[in-house]
Amino acid sequence: MVGRNDLCPCGSGKKYKKCCLNKDKKNLILKQKMDFSQKYDMNITQKLYSYSRKERFYDEYLKAQERFYILKDDEINNKFLSFFNTYYLHDFITSTNKTMAILFYEENKNNLNVIEKNILREKIKSYISVYEIISIEEDKVVLKDLILNSETYVEDVNIFESLNVGELIIGRIAKVVEVNKFIDTILSISPKIKDVIIKDINNMYEKSKSIYKDMITFLIYNTNIFYKYIQQLIEPKVGEYLKSNKKDGNVDKSEKVKENSDNSCSVEELVKGNIEDEYLEVALTVWREYKNSNEKIKGNENGWASALEYYAKKEKGASVTQGEIAKKYKVSPSTLGKRYKEIKSISN
Repeated sequence: MVGRNDLCPCGSGKKYKKCCLNKDKKNLILKQKMDFSQKYDMNITQKLYSYSRKERFYDEYLKAQERFYILKDDEINNKFLSFFNTYYLHDFITSTNKTMAILFYEENKNNLNVIEKNILREKIKSYISVYEIISIEEDKVVLKDLILNSETYVEDVNIFESLNVGELIIGRIAKVVEVNKFIDTILSISPKIKDVIIKDINNMYEKSKSIYKDMITFLIYNTNIFYKYIQQLIEPKVGEYLKSNKKDGNVDKSEKVKENSDNSCSVEELVKGNIEDEYLEVALTVWREYKNSNEKIKGNENGWASALEYYAKKEKGASVTQGEIAKKYKVSPSTLGKRYKEIKSISN
């Protein structure tokens, strides 16, 4: 062990305390944080994965594969397995209109500790984006989110050993036990690919702006768009297949947008993406009761979602007006009021 007054092992000729001591302390603290984070992350991920592979979810697993993979080729698809697992656990909407992580949380919350609950919550809120590396420091890497036009950082600095400032990457960040880190493999991309992705994402968001309160919500509920890009970047045959089908008229861009947005456009997902956690259960419970009592539900999804939020907040005694919530969902107060009366009739 190097003493404080010994010569620094880096060869600078300075004493250790005046050279690399503070840097080594920082590195040690970071390593301990990363190890602690990794331990809990692996533990809860294994629990969640084991839960998701129960026999009762077999059909859900097959549906997730069908929605995620572009090619029906096991050898090629094995290259994307880690991405698929993240998608299946945290993004895929099951037949219950919930993700596997939410189902697991609801069934096991009494047996989970605070750290495990927080990891699940943070991953549910995570999304994929395009980043530019701004600076690589001893204890963090500063990144610019090029879709949200904001800065963030990650602390898993080791994965940037072969990367340089100014390079572009695709990745998914989550805060896991107080450590900002990537929860999937990161991919380097060229400026040309970056421009294509950002243009496509912005166009898709503009077309569905009335459904999502902001771009972050859009990204959270549409990770599958990025996973399609990732498959093309990793395996050239995927891109060739899509180009070939597009020439034959078998792939229409609007259909791909629809595929990625089908589940995201549901009333439940609108509510989940906009309402505060403390009101969510009340809103979803009354909505399911209403659906069970009405075979055909007509009307704008935003109108229903706004009414559910208003109902939940009134039930919880919150001080809120129909106008405030109607504005949030971009509907008229009269639309909200009409739907609110219909929902309230179920609870009377």
